[in-house]
Amino acid sequence: MECERARALIDAYVDRELAVDVSVEMQQHIQSCAACRARYEGRRALSAHLQEPGLYMAAPEGLRRRIVEAIAAESPPASLRPARRQWLQLAAACIAAAVLGSGTTYLSLISGDRRSLTDEVVANHVRSLLVENRVIDVPSSDEHTVKPWFNGKLDFAPPVVDLTSDGFPLLGGRLDYVDQRTVAALVYRHRQHIINLFLWPTDGGAGNGGVAATSLQGYHVIHWSGGGMTYWAVSDLNPEDLKAFGDLVQRRVAAGGVPE
Repeated sequence: MECERARALIDAYVDRELAVDVSVEMQQHIQSCAACRARYEGRRALSAHLQEPGLYMAAPEGLRRRIVEAIAAESPPASLRPARRQWLQLAAACIAAAVLGSGTTYLSLISGDRRSLTDEVVANHVRSLLVENRVIDVPSSDEHTVKPWFNGKLDFAPPVVDLTSDGFPLLGGRLDYVDQRTVAALVYRHRQHIINLFLWPTDGGAGNGGVAATSLQGYHVIHWSGGGMTYWAVSDLNPEDLKAFGDLVQRRVAAGGVPE
């Protein structure tokens, strides 16, 4: 992707409005182009600033009533009077939509980080499948081979478990880039479906969080936190099997990798 096209798409990329294949191109370009990366980070910084609660102000409750009353006080020409009630209803609906829209926008902004991460991990998953020799850097089903491979490449030690006995064999691992940092990506398979499990340290401590699930353009995503790590699993596997995979990872990691 050329810089000129990237600059034209940067706002849509930040707003998560691009298709997955275009998002993949954008992510690759941003990682390789310092100028476009700086522009992207500036847009993200602005988005983060707009999430600050102090910038949000709800419309006064009486605003709709006062505007409707003011409109009702007008005396339109006789030729327009038959449509007056419909016009007032439309005006009231528009005002209500604007008031409600401001709240919806705020709620959308405060959940933007999570949606942004969903876009990133799905784009990385798709890219790993499309780019030749990219899905795995260290091909091995042996967790004692895969885990040491990350030594010196990451500033943390990712927990690695093999789930072959449970129908989710470990294929290997690689380095990836999510949320502006280098992360571990573990690759699993279930029948003909590839699962990418992205993990990195949780910001601010070792809190635990329940499994949350979502879907994006045909791909299913689950994420959770535990033991000081954040986990994001992506696949075209059906949601039930992907949740079963997440449950297995959580139990095996909690048990220190010992099979049940």
